[in-house]
Amino acid sequence: MFALNGQTFGLKNLTVSFERELKSKDMSAQSSGTEQAEQGDKAATLNVSGLIAFHDIHKLEALQTMSSAKDDKGNRMVYTIVEEMANAFKIKKVRFSGRFSAAQQDNVMAWQVSFQLKESNSVAEQKEARQKEQTKAKPTQNPRFQQSLKQNEEAGR
Repeated sequence: MFALNGQTFGLKNLTVSFERELKSKDMSAQSSGTEQAEQGDKAATLNVSGLIAFHDIHKLEALQTMSSAKDDKGNRMVYTIVEEMANAFKIKKVRFSGRFSAAQQDNVMAWQVSFQLKESNSVAEQKEARQKEQTKAKPTQNPRFQQSLKQNEEAGR
């Protein structure tokens, strides 16, 4: 089953593949060393392909509309995905990215659709945000800040 925001599209012969770039930079310069500088786990990409029957043209229209939809800030819409591979890799939110194509298939009376979905707010992104939050200096750790707060509070009385 494949659904975005609870909407299904009747995709037959559904195939989904997963990709994630594990970014690093070579630190060896001109030597033969193998050291790498980690540059983080990038968002996953799901490559989706399947057939939509000719009589389900409204589903093809809906999928294409979702692929080009943008929010009020001009960003691509984020959708909740339901799909086995997405579940296996803990991908919950996606947005359309890259190509969206639909080609008529006369021999099976259907359109072959293919598109890419990029993970939004990935697990790696959430972990990184939590780590930044934990290492951020807290106001209670700064005695001068605490003293200023206390003085402002007393002056307001």
